[in-house]
Amino acid sequence: MADLAIAFHWTPTDCADFTLRELMDWRERARKRSGADDHGARHGARSQATSHPRRRR
Repeated sequence: MADLAIAFHWTPTDCADFTLRELMDWRERARKRSGADDHGARHGARSQATSHPRRRR
């Protein structure tokens, strides 16, 4: 349901009456919309880019 919340801005209440099949279908639509692929997506992975903290003036 988190995928649906991110992609479509839906709350759990919005999805409460969906069947499991409907949730799976909408989750697939959310995956396609986000551009994520099944093999390359790593949930929780940190960015490889390094960032430097900002200095205060």
